[in-house]
Amino acid sequence: MKKILLALLLGMFLISLVSAEIQTLGTFPQGEEINLIQTCANCTFNNITSVIGSDSQQIIGNFPMTKTGSVYNFTLTSGNTTQLGEYIVNGIGDLDGVDTVWNYNLFVTPNGQNFTTGKAISYIGFIIILLFSFLLTLYGAYKVRWKHLRNDENKIITINDFRYVKVFLFAIAYSELMFLFGLSYKFFREANIEGFPEFFNFIYQLFLNLMYPLIVFLIIVVFVIWINNKKLSKNLNLGLDR
Repeated sequence: MKKILLALLLGMFLISLVSAEIQTLGTFPQGEEINLIQTCANCTFNNITSVIGSDSQQIIGNFPMTKTGSVYNFTLTSGNTTQLGEYIVNGIGDLDGVDTVWNYNLFVTPNGQNFTTGKAISYIGFIIILLFSFLLTLYGAYKVRWKHLRNDENKIITINDFRYVKVFLFAIAYSELMFLFGLSYKFFREANIEGFPEFFNFIYQLFLNLMYPLIVFLIIVVFVIWINNKKLSKNLNLGLDR
């Protein structure tokens, strides 16, 4: 009984020791090559036995590593690093002539940086500020008067030049809303939250593609306002009724 208990304790110790040796290679950008390395001064070979992606599916398996001194390397191509999340690298080498398995993990993110709590708070803060700014700009654009000032006889007595301001504020509100969708896309993409990045990116790209036609339209609107105001100003100076 004592021998069995001793064996169990020894087994638990060894499992803890092996678990403690699992290390991380680091964090890398999505869609770029990653050099998988292993160091061993007393090995004649090291092989990659498998690389497991974030979806728990095997990406590659059974590839020899290239030796340079005591460093072994295998390059994981960019086509195999498109998934976001944690990868597990498994390998084997003949440490001191004995086949020894090893493994470590690595992480793939959109920009090669870890998505920390501080970064999440920063994103949320900017999103709230941008949302508040958009609503404030939209409210201001709505409140700016569009019609010219008329008297009781419904005749124009003052030309309203604030029409330009109204058009400008609506253009600013459009840009703010576009950047709001773009920032939300970045937040959900870097946080690796499924579903939301695709939605926000679609809306952002839609707004971006419509921006150039909108700019042309706004230029035409401003030009028409300017022409009409010139005509009204001339008529008012001549004392003509409008």
